[in-house]
Formats: sequence, structure tokens, C-alpha cells
Amino acid sequence: MLKTPHERVKLLKAGIDGKIIERLYIIFNNLKIVHTPLLFELVEINTEENMNSDISHEAK
Repeated sequence: MLKTPHERVKLLKAGIDGKIIERLYIIFNNLKIVHTPLLFELVEINTEENMNSDISHEAK
């Protein structure tokens, strides 16, 4: 179902949102979406402090 662009265009012209058409395509064609979570920690960087420490290291 919904394998040809023509079928999808018919749904768009009927007023169905593109995101819903994408979901229907995934469901009816037994596709699985695998999401890899992005794990990261936000770190605040004080650039002025880093510049001062770089300068002090260069002076040594």
C-alpha cells in the first residue's frame, strides 16, 4: 500500500497530512524505525576562564 507516488499524491490532494501518510506507509509495509538515542551531557564552557588558563600555561 502507498508504494507508488501516485497513491500518495491522491492522499495529499484529499487533505491528508504528509506526516500521516509517512506513518501509514511505515505501518502498512511492516517497516520498523530504529532510533538510536543520543546520550550526551551538556557542559558549560567559560571561554574567558579557558583563555586565561591557556595564557598561564604558555607563560610557564
